Amino acid sequence: MPQVGAAYKDNPGIGLDIMIIIGENAQGGQPTLQYCQQYAAQYGLPSEKVFIDYGAQYGGWETTFTYIYPYLASDGSFALPWDAVLDGDNMEYMFSSGNPTYPSITDALNAVLSN
Repeated sequence: MPQVGAAYKDNPGIGLDIMIIIGENAQGGQPTLQYCQQYAAQYGLPSEKVFIDYGAQYGGWETTFTYIYPYLASDGSFALPWDAVLDGDNMEYMFSSGNPTYPSITDALNAVLSN
């Protein structure tokens, strides 16, 4: 998370936008608005960029993983934090923690920012 927040703060005015999607709280349950605000403050992120995605059917990241394939491990698991980078010009799916097209999220961010 620190890399994303730093890239956002260090590159104002170039069109970089971020969304931090919280799918569960520290106990694995439904996150609250207060939890998201604390999370944003902990990582120095703008609170208006932190969103809750918790659905009634599947729980955490229900909407996100309906539309963005998370590249799960063979046992169906994924690690947190789970990161994804989309190129805002064409919505190309550039990076995911489970499918490292780039060696790191920093490399993916740099590729998008260099366009």
